[in-house]
Amino acid sequence: MAPDDFGTDFYEASNNKLRHEIDAPDGPLFPWDEKSTILRPPPFADLDQQSILGTYDAYPLLVLGDDITTDHISPASAIPKDSFVADFLVESGEDRDDLNVFASRRGNWEVMARAAFYSRAVKNALTDAPGVAMTVHSPSGDLMRVWDAAGRYAEENQPVVVVAGDRYGMGSSRDWAAKVQRLLGVRAVLATSYERIHRSNLIGMGILPLEIPRDFVDLEPGDSIRVEAVEVSPRCQVPVTVTKVDGSTVNYLATAAVETGNEAQLLIDGGVIPSILSLTTRKR
Repeated sequence: MAPDDFGTDFYEASNNKLRHEIDAPDGPLFPWDEKSTILRPPPFADLDQQSILGTYDAYPLLVLGDDITTDHISPASAIPKDSFVADFLVESGEDRDDLNVFASRRGNWEVMARAAFYSRAVKNALTDAPGVAMTVHSPSGDLMRVWDAAGRYAEENQPVVVVAGDRYGMGSSRDWAAKVQRLLGVRAVLATSYERIHRSNLIGMGILPLEIPRDFVDLEPGDSIRVEAVEVSPRCQVPVTVTKVDGSTVNYLATAAVETGNEAQLLIDGGVIPSILSLTTRKR
């Protein structure tokens, strides 16, 4: 294609009759449809989103093993018609026999967050109960869906983290794998190693990736994890204390999987989107 072709093609496209006949809003703001199951404004696209660094006592939302992929964290496959995600869509007016795939709902955070970790291949060490994307709400001991547990923790203003093994986030560079964790209220991920793009995507969502030793203590429901990450710099040491159900404690120095000053600043800003929005506001 020659450079001159761009001007010709743009002229033809912008004067296309069919394009001008498309019924589209012309106001300065997009008129969100509250009933849409395809496109919903995500909570993380908001200037009010703040940094989730700090010192806090968290419960593990999930305790996972090695090789958890982005497909495990945020599936793109067909939505199972017998799943609770399907139930949500049907209650919203969709046909149970025509739900399409998770990837077709990427514009709807309410679907994507419910679908987080929805994979039969994901084994959560907090429970061996049957079901998909299940966990234990530590304060009560109740077995429930990851989505429901995250909601209860949020109501209780209780921080949560995810604990995993090697190569966390391997596979395709799916940004929704990081987004759903922020939507579930995850403040930090503690893993023995990360896939590089997912590590970067976690930081982009304001989530702190921490590297922990391979002999990290086995966790069970009721164990809590204190993370002391008030200030973060590249490859800094972050104190982590595990308090077991019996009251005993195990202390670690985790390493912030943060490689640059810019990444540290994104965590301070609360992620990429708050950083961009705050910069735009300052320029006005």
